[in-house]
Formats: sequence, structure tokens, C-alpha cells
Amino acid sequence: MKQQPNMVTVQQKRLGGALSFAIALLLVLSFAAGYQVGNRKGGLPPLQVSLGPGLVPTVKEQTSPTQPSQPSLRPVERLAEVYIRLQQYFYAPDKLDETQLTYGAISGLLRATGDQYTRYLKPEDLEQFTTRSHGEYEGIGAELTIAVDPVTGEERLTIMSVFPEQPADKAGLRPLDRILKIDGKPTDKMTLDQAVSMIRGPRGTKVTLTIQRDGIPEPFDVTLTRERIQIPVLQKRMLDDKVGYIRLLEFNEKTASELSKALDELKSKGAQALILDLRGNPGGLLDAAIEVASIFIPKGPIVTVKSRTEGEQVFEAIPSLYKGWKGPMVVLVDNRSASASEIVAGALKDHKVAEVVGEKTFGKASVQTVVNLRGSGALIVTTGSYLTPSGYDIHANKGLEPDRKLEPTPEEKQHNAQLAAIWLERGKQHLQAQELEDALICFGRARQLDRTNKEVVKLYNETVAKLVEQERNRTRDSQLEQVRQILLQKLDQQKAVKAEATVRTKP
Repeated sequence: MKQQPNMVTVQQKRLGGALSFAIALLLVLSFAAGYQVGNRKGGLPPLQVSLGPGLVPTVKEQTSPTQPSQPSLRPVERLAEVYIRLQQYFYAPDKLDETQLTYGAISGLLRATGDQYTRYLKPEDLEQFTTRSHGEYEGIGAELTIAVDPVTGEERLTIMSVFPEQPADKAGLRPLDRILKIDGKPTDKMTLDQAVSMIRGPRGTKVTLTIQRDGIPEPFDVTLTRERIQIPVLQKRMLDDKVGYIRLLEFNEKTASELSKALDELKSKGAQALILDLRGNPGGLLDAAIEVASIFIPKGPIVTVKSRTEGEQVFEAIPSLYKGWKGPMVVLVDNRSASASEIVAGALKDHKVAEVVGEKTFGKASVQTVVNLRGSGALIVTTGSYLTPSGYDIHANKGLEPDRKLEPTPEEKQHNAQLAAIWLERGKQHLQAQELEDALICFGRARQLDRTNKEVVKLYNETVAKLVEQERNRTRDSQLEQVRQILLQKLDQQKAVKAEATVRTKP
């Protein structure tokens, strides 16, 4: 497989599995493509910055003749001048936190690119990112997020999912449980990073979480013993005496080896046909995607990556990983299958190794490179896009089309209808409280789950109309209108006083 020197491919942490779909409208989902981490050979190019006249002398470093020409640093000079003037003139210098100002400037700079996948990783975020890509850590075995409670509207530390047979699962914690306290400390002012740092810890130590759960009136405490958490990458079983089933949950460094073992186990149990389930899988490591595809494809291209700096790179199958599977195979996908999942499904489809069945996939086909920065932390920047072996552009086509589309089963329809009813009731509560944005989120989620519910569609459209009208009213400047009415009243009062005075002066 063709690789750049000193480059390792990894991928960003995401919200995985069916739960992320259930709360997708309340969370900021981050479907990611393959990541390349590390610095180019020779390190980062030297940085040259002039801070402007009257501030500090220009800082210069020797540049290598082999380095590419540097971009204009005028914007950096302007940013540096703003920072220095802020330090000089801001009324409360003790409120200027250097670290927070730096992170804020970086965040604003990257947000202005308009690309949701380009972002900055603080040192502690980078550590968690790297840990997740390795597939293990020490903690309780749960994924967390800061989510808006659809009933109260408050942001709460929320459990997204729990890993089977891990401490959180054994203790009975559930998705959508809110964590109010960690070892007695309230979480309402904590960042997600702070909360994760408090919950993680050496194996054998304990942590107590105060949990709030729908249907239980009072919060309750759960004490857990931390363990070494192996992030599950797959589930496997025999569906009958001939058909094997493997569901991939993660594309990390262990996925290919775990898949290879699972395939051997199923074959030993008599599997003659295989279902590879990628539903709800938002992606993972680019290397892992190539390795997984190589288990079923003996040779040839797996994916083509097009980048600004490297042109087109064709990543080939790794012959040593090929398992020689010959039986019929189906890849099951849905609209949450993204990134690495789409790479694997596209490769197996184009090589005619498997039939892709289900729904059109998510359509995330850009590549991010993770560049370690001098001052710690890392920059994740979108550097390219990828194509399937046949040249199919997943991004341009907004997803990979399955060979055969499947409709939900009656049981799935019933389950979705029940979930839709819950979101519908929550939406009504928000609507009654005139919380239109929250109501729209709930009605939108209900509409996704059950498109046959006419009441949901009606309330969704009505809420959209109310929000539009609300925005129109804002643009009319209600305060200005009120002041106009006050002045008209004063004019009427003056007119009345003059009229009364005229009557009194008549003989």
C-alpha cells in the first residue's frame, strides 16, 4: 500500500452506533474521513512573523531552499496587533486569560474556513483522540457528550452509549442518563474534557456518579470501579447453521485483526455466507478501512485519495491480509454509514465481492490530516477527498447507492413510531412554553422516525412558520415601533390640550 514517509493514518472520535442516530438532532455529529497524523519529513516549515511597526521587532528564521513558499502572514500580523492592543488597553487585564484567548483565536480562524471538519485539538483532546484510535483506555466504558435536555432545555453531561460488559453497563447505566455530579462535584459548569478527566482514572479505583433518568423522580448515585476498557469493534454470531453475521462498530487499529479472528470463528462454525453490517458506523481510521477491505479483496485499488498537495494517491489492497472468502456476502448499510464505512462498502461493491444492501449512505468523503503543532496540540485540516475504485465520487453524489434498497421491517416501524410519539410529546411541551427552536428539533426528530404521522408533519410545518414570523417581527424593530406609538400618543395629548385651551379662550 502506497504511504507517505513518516505519516500515519488515523481518524477522529465520533458518535457511534444506533444511539447517535436517536439523538442526532440534539448533538453535533462529527462524521470523519481518514486522518493522516504526523509532520512531514524534516519537521514543520519555519514560521516568519512580523508584528507590525511600533510593537516588537520582526522575528525571522532561516528557511530551507527546499521548503515551499510561505503564504502571506499579513493576517497573522493583524491578529498579533489586536492581541497586543487588547493587552494594552482592555479595562480589566486580569480577565485576559492567555490560553483562552489563544484557543478562541484559533477556533475563530478555523471556523471561518466554513469546513466543519477542520478543527484544533488541545493537548488534552489530542491525548483522548490518540487513545481512542488505539481502541482502549482506563475508565467506566461509556461515551459522553454535552447535550440539551429536550424537556428542560438545559445543557447536561449525558451518556451517549455504554460498552457491553464494561463497568457502566454492569452498573445499569443507560443511554440518555444525565450525570449531575461526579464524586459530589456538580457537572453543570464542567466542560466535556473536565468531566471525562474526572471519570477516567487508574483501574481498580472508584468513581461515584449522580444520575438523573427519565421516569425516576429523584437523582440517584451509582458507584463504579474503573477497569481497562477495550472499546468493542465488532459483534459476531451465527444467524443459522450457514449464515454468519459480523457488525463493525469501530474502525480503529484493532478492527482488521478482530475481524479476521471473527471470520475464522464463523467459518469454523460452518458459515457459508456472510453479512457484514455497517449500519450506524460513522467511520474510523483510513488504514483500518483499507485493511478491512483487504481481508476480502486480494489485490487492486481500495480507494483513491485526491489532495491538493499530493495529487491522486491510489491505496491498494494488502495481499497478506486476504482471507480467501468465497461464499456469498452482503454489506448492510444505512444513512448513518459514513467515511471509512463508505470506503469499505464502495470497494467491496466495485470489486463485486459483495452486494451492498440497505439505504443510501451518509456521503462523507473528505480526508483530514492531523498535524502535530510545535506548542503541543494538533491541527486537523481537510486536505482532500476520496473516490471508490471505479471512480465513484461519494461526496458529489451525497452517498453511496446500495445495489438493493430495503424497507424497515414491521417491528422497526413500530419501534420508530413509538420513539416518534415520545419526541412528539416533548415537542408539544416546548411549543406550549413558546420554546420554538427546541420544539422544532423534537418535531424534526419525530418526523424522521415516522413520516406517516400527519400530526407531526403539521406541527413541524406550523413551528417553522412561527419561527419565520418571529424572525420577521424582529426585523420590524418592535422597540422602534413602540417608541413611535409613544410619540403619537404625546402628539394626541398636545392636540387635546390645545383644543381645550382654545375652548377656554372663546368669549
